[in-house]
Amino acid sequence: MNLPQRTAHYEGPLTTTGIWDHFQLRDDDVLVITPPKCGTTWSQIIITSLIAGRPLDPREMGQVSTWLDCALDDPVGNMEAYDKQDFRRCIKSHTPFDGVPYDPRCTYIAVYRHPIDVHYSMRVHASHMETDIVRRRYPDDPREAFRMFLEDELYDGANDAIDLHSIVYQFKSFKKWDHLPNFHIFHYADMKADLHGTVARFARILGMDASGPLVDQIAQDTSFASLKKKAIEGDKSVDGDISYLSAKFFDSGTSNKWEGKLSDDQLAAFDARMRTLLPEDQIAWLLWGAKGQP
Repeated sequence: MNLPQRTAHYEGPLTTTGIWDHFQLRDDDVLVITPPKCGTTWSQIIITSLIAGRPLDPREMGQVSTWLDCALDDPVGNMEAYDKQDFRRCIKSHTPFDGVPYDPRCTYIAVYRHPIDVHYSMRVHASHMETDIVRRRYPDDPREAFRMFLEDELYDGANDAIDLHSIVYQFKSFKKWDHLPNFHIFHYADMKADLHGTVARFARILGMDASGPLVDQIAQDTSFASLKKKAIEGDKSVDGDISYLSAKFFDSGTSNKWEGKLSDDQLAAFDARMRTLLPEDQIAWLLWGAKGQP
């Protein structure tokens, strides 16, 4: 059988995939590999809560499931922390799939979201970040920021620029292999529409009971309102203004963020650009999920 191979290396202001050369996968690892602002953290909280056997708050999750190949952080330190874990690991990355190792014994999960929602969600997130590496992608003029989002193709397809090309590039790198039994693909809109069903699906993927009280409890505790409430409480115990996993991080969780903000010409340009990047039969799913429509 033709199986995935790690064929690419990505280096940029946010990504450094050289750490994968030294990282040892375990046979029960769960890898969440998805573009930023698509539901990565949400999925991590659900998965780590299922593994822990109880709902975790955002900062508890952040202590056990770090972004391994993040150039802003300490990749070696992240690797060493993962190596010390004596429980099932949930490993985060935003790298296109051809830049991470494949092991048929591991579980690979990707989550996607309407790319324009990603753009607007990331604009808010960037405004809270201490570094200007991401903020420079969101100039004060929102029209210019949207033009950059549509037209740029930076960092060989890695998600460091959070442009439309990189989102689609990452999607295609995963979609190519979603016929494999250890590949599982989710959409943010579907997760919002049926959170309980989403948690149950994660449980089945992890080989756990999908009908027990733990699924009910985690579904209740991982609603957006519940996570934001927990983040607010967690902020009280943190010194300084740390945006990741704070109340600011959980901004709104809404979809169709562009309504009333983009002109007909901008939306037409987005549609045209999508058709240059992705086959027609895959566009509807990437935009809207299983329902295939707004």
